[in-house]
Amino acid sequence: MATLLRVGGNQQGRDFVVGDVHGHLKQLRRQLTELSFDPGSDRLFFLGDIIDRGPDSEAVLAMIDQHTYWSVLGNHEAMMIAGFEEPGRDVLHRWNGGEWFYALPQRRQQELVEQCRAWPWAIELDAGQSCIGFVHANVPDNSWGRVTELLKSIDDNWQSGVLLSDSAVEYAAQRLLWDRDLVLRLYSEILEPRRSIRKLADYIRAPRYQDRIARASAETLRPFQIDGIDAVYMGHTFVPTAMQVGNCHFLDSYREAQGEQLSIVCVSWT
Repeated sequence: MATLLRVGGNQQGRDFVVGDVHGHLKQLRRQLTELSFDPGSDRLFFLGDIIDRGPDSEAVLAMIDQHTYWSVLGNHEAMMIAGFEEPGRDVLHRWNGGEWFYALPQRRQQELVEQCRAWPWAIELDAGQSCIGFVHANVPDNSWGRVTELLKSIDDNWQSGVLLSDSAVEYAAQRLLWDRDLVLRLYSEILEPRRSIRKLADYIRAPRYQDRIARASAETLRPFQIDGIDAVYMGHTFVPTAMQVGNCHFLDSYREAQGEQLSIVCVSWT
């Protein structure tokens, strides 16, 4: 499967996108039930990082069929791939919730790595009147065209099995799967630059955060208007609730704390 995947519109039901699930299958199922999600007609797009931290990483991976349940690659899946393929690179993954993977038989590890290696790094979804982009962490240079350029530059090599430590692949991974430029700008320049993130989490839960975004200057908001796409959905960095700034949507909102929910957004319907 190509690193940039273009997906046609859903002619039968609704399309949803969800932020980082991190192995929390029960929470996901609970919320999908509340939404009356119908796998016979609806589709769910994951923003990567569906594994680690929660108890059901393997079960969530088993959901991904790139037909009803789709996913882009996240940095946690990338850590898993690197930890399996390159000796010594497992340490970072283990430190970030990956011990479950190394307890599996090697054959099973290989199967999961091969599965995730086949995932796209970004998806463009035809949502009828708009085109929507899904990428795990960041849009470099505020340009969807830059995303497509990066992925075009690595596509053949990645599909042929080149390692994540390859310089071009590593650079693309850093820009798309790891960087936090946009969301850190959201924190530092719009929401509350003088507060710690711990205090900021309490602040954001109040409706006032929407006023902050609405009052931001055009210059401050400009980086959040991504060229070449109608909307972009990202995960990777915690926000206490789903947030939209410009045409950027940030959805990584679940850490198992009381009252938290996965951010699941309906992006198209028939």
